[in-house]
This record gives sequence, C-alpha cells and structure tokens, in this order.
Amino acid sequence: MVTLCLTAGVPACRRSDRSPVIATINGRDIHRTQFERFLSLKMGEFTSGESPEALRSQMLDEYIRRRLVLDQAARSGITVSETEIDQAARDDTQLRSTASTPEAREDVIDDLVIEKFYRQVVLRDVRVTPAEIQRYLDENQSRLTEKAGFYVREIRVQSREAAERVRREVTEGRQEYASAARLQSDAPNSEQGGLARYDEGQLPAVLEKAISVLHPGEVSPVIQSSFGFHIFKLERRVEAHPLDPRRSQVNERRAQLAEELIARKNQQLVDEALEGLASSAAIRINDPALGFTYTGALRHN
Repeated sequence: MVTLCLTAGVPACRRSDRSPVIATINGRDIHRTQFERFLSLKMGEFTSGESPEALRSQMLDEYIRRRLVLDQAARSGITVSETEIDQAARDDTQLRSTASTPEAREDVIDDLVIEKFYRQVVLRDVRVTPAEIQRYLDENQSRLTEKAGFYVREIRVQSREAAERVRREVTEGRQEYASAARLQSDAPNSEQGGLARYDEGQLPAVLEKAISVLHPGEVSPVIQSSFGFHIFKLERRVEAHPLDPRRSQVNERRAQLAEELIARKNQQLVDEALEGLASSAAIRINDPALGFTYTGALRHN
C-alpha cells in the first residue's frame, strides 16, 4: 500500500518548510509553499502571483477542505495501492501525463484517496428506492419527451484572465476539456466534466448565442455573464422528437433521469460531509502571511 503524507507539515513526510504559516487546521500548520504548489498543480501556468484575490480565496478553501478529507480518510484507514494507481493511469491518459513529477504524483494519489473515501465511506449506504425514482420521474415528466437542444461541456471561472488561459490549454491540447472542467470550473456541473444538456431557449441569450454557432467539437470564445466567464464545447445537438416517441426512447430517458437522481443524491451527501468536516474543524487563517485578502468561507478564528 502507498503511505501518504496526509497531514500538513509532518517532518517525516517532507523536509522542514520554512515558508510562512498561512493557516492552521486542527492545530496543524499549512505553509505558503504547500498552497502555492497546490495552485501550480491545479492551475498550470496561471501562477499564484497572477491569481485574483477572490480566486485565490476560493482555491484556499478548496485546499483546506481537501486536507480535512485526507485527514479523515487517514483516520478511516483509507489507502491506495500501487496497482490502483497504475490502473487509474492506464484508464486515464490525461492522468498519466499529469503525474510526471513526484509532487504531481503525490497530488494524483491524494485525488484517488479522496475518491475512494467518498465511495467507501460517504456514499457507502446510498440507496434510491423505486418510489423516489418514480417521484423524480413524475416531477420531470416533460423531460421524457426530447426537445430540441444540445449537449455541451462548460467551464466557468471568475476572471477573464483565468478563462483565456484555460481556453488556450484546451484548444492547444495541453489539457483535456473534461479534466479542465473538473479541476478548474466553479460551475455546478464541474464534477461531471462540465457536461450538461440544455433545451433551446433555456440558457441566457448571450450564452446560447455563442453556442448556436458552434459545430460539434468546437470550443467557444470566452463569454462573460453575470455568473462569471464561460467557455463552452459543443458535444452534439439534439433534434426534437414527436410527442409520441418510441418506447425504447422513453425507457432510455427514464434511465437517464434515474442516474441523474442518484448523482444528485451522491453530490448532496458529499456536500454535507464536507460541510460537517469544515464546521467541526478548528480553522485559523493567518491573514498577514497570505499575501492576499482572504474572502473565503472557512474562517473560524
């Protein structure tokens, strides 16, 4: 099994870090270099010095939640084996290229531990009853009839600079689009690689106009809305079906809605677990050492 440095600042796991302590989680120090490395791994060439303060605050919150989950995984005895790491790399070419340095490999291992913790602990007892599925189908009955629309992948960030950088990465082939969405998008569908289906007329006009001119596989320019800065990749368009589609089509849509219900339930449990870990943790933000104004949500001074 792989032994991980799951608690920040443990001398046995890494050399003594003399950089400023920017936060303390349950009595354990988080050093600036640890956070800067996390930013670099997650955000590529968009370095920490260029990051807007709101984005840096958001990423610090993500890093703190990540450490809390890893600590809880360690207490639960969750580990990953070399075989599991190798299998994950074989299944994901982007992952294989990402883990090219020891630091990046450690980050990949952390990702696998977190995923395993969610699967084996948080989501272990998730059940969706036939009655819940039927109720969800009844609430979404109109969606059993396919309307004209499109499947797109979306990346949403909070600055134009970040959006332009991400767009360069995905259009130049330096990062796969779905992976970029999972790692960098703050849209609700980020965990699904940014994938979502929209009916025609469902999105704000400024966004739908940008998508309407795309061919499948094309990536839009950066579009600004009141929610942030968006990049869309069109996967495919959907033609409207008659009001009496074939039974096979209805069954397929019913299966998709059932999977959607399970995914929503899973996400709700993950969010509740993260909230529980954060609310019960002793978190102190050391503002003078940050180098930016913290506007995040995890201040428990």
